[in-house]
Amino acid sequence: MAKTAKPSPPGARDLALEVLAAARQQERSVEDLLAAALRRHSELPRQERALLLELVQGVKRWEIKLDYLLSRVSSLPLKKLHPLVHQILRLGAFQILMLDRVPARAAVDEVVKQARARNLPVAHAGFINAVLRKLAGGEMPALPGPEADPVLSLSLEYSHPAWLVARWLGRWGPEQTRARLAANNRIPPLTIRVNTLKTDAPALRARLAREGAEAAACRFSPEGLILVGLEAAPMELPSYREGLWVFQDEGAQLVSRLLPLRPGDRVLEIGAGRGGKTGHLAALMGGRGLVVAVDHHQKRLRELKANLARLGVHAARPLLADAAAALPCRAGSVDAAAVDAPCSSLGVIRRHPEIKTRVRESDLATFPPRQSALLAAAAGCLKPGGRLLYITCTTEPGENEDLIAAFLGAHREFALATDPECLPAPARFLVQAPGFFRTSPEEHNLDAFFAALLAKEG
Repeated sequence: MAKTAKPSPPGARDLALEVLAAARQQERSVEDLLAAALRRHSELPRQERALLLELVQGVKRWEIKLDYLLSRVSSLPLKKLHPLVHQILRLGAFQILMLDRVPARAAVDEVVKQARARNLPVAHAGFINAVLRKLAGGEMPALPGPEADPVLSLSLEYSHPAWLVARWLGRWGPEQTRARLAANNRIPPLTIRVNTLKTDAPALRARLAREGAEAAACRFSPEGLILVGLEAAPMELPSYREGLWVFQDEGAQLVSRLLPLRPGDRVLEIGAGRGGKTGHLAALMGGRGLVVAVDHHQKRLRELKANLARLGVHAARPLLADAAAALPCRAGSVDAAAVDAPCSSLGVIRRHPEIKTRVRESDLATFPPRQSALLAAAAGCLKPGGRLLYITCTTEPGENEDLIAAFLGAHREFALATDPECLPAPARFLVQAPGFFRTSPEEHNLDAFFAALLAKEG
């Protein structure tokens, strides 16, 4: 009996549309859906995987600008369009305006074929064809100039929400704001952290070279490498499966070093997530001691356990708990604590562009109360003389400097104690008076992190 032929995997463009449409319909994270699609279609050729990532992240990176341009060439308001038609238009406009590997008119034809394959009405396919052919033919609507409305002008030029542009202009002025907006739209380096529990940077670079992956040393972090040449998807590399490295921005690698640790310490980590910093904290103790890694999301905790197992981290104990409500931790029972606080994430837009349209200005007020509660919970578990590290990946003073000032005002037994000497020499300038650690994409090519180390009087 003849074997049934295995169906060929869908192409990158079809998968990109599937991910973008599902994210809108199900109100789910684009990144989670993208990761799930790549797992389902592990046989997808490398070039198609790369194109899928470029299409999905590119549409989210430029969505605000794409919608403005589409609104100017569409005969119908975008809000009245069928949701799938809207996503197809975004995907088509991105390929026409932002990619040059496919001729514009060929891109239009491919997108129209997608619409027909989705069994959309003939009129919908005709509408998509008409709108995109205007863009393909060079009918480019002008963006508003800065003279009329500087906020709207920057918002559309760099595809960031107007409310965020206004906040940054008020805080930093036009020059720095423009630099940050431009940096957020650049594709970040593919940065990894060497798992020093199993190997070191020179040995890993040699191993990666044998696997067909070129790696360059990071500027600041001694455990950091940047993957600059790959023949296969990084998660398919044997060195990844063996737990020799983990994906982690260089800024995040530096943050963990701010917490002075000794082998044998008991460390409380609140907001462990998928375990990037958990593994680093354990490695900084030489694998001797205990990191109680707390997270209140069951799915993230499962991923945390899987990552710790892959990395060979035995000095960590994942714990499902809401630290803001009830933390099973005795007062004065830990030597050090790290609070990787849930935040507005405005410092990692370049790596997670969907933040641009997911976070709203009204959301900003929801973070500080929880951040303060988590900080207070960690403080209560700390021994006299202990150290407490507070971390965010946002630029908002209300979640950073102002929140730390309020905490110190309410907890007189704590003082700011961020020590630049904890960092590698090239990175010590990142700790600025009065003792705050900051990184930025425009100045350092790092995600924007904020951190402060607090010392409890002994």
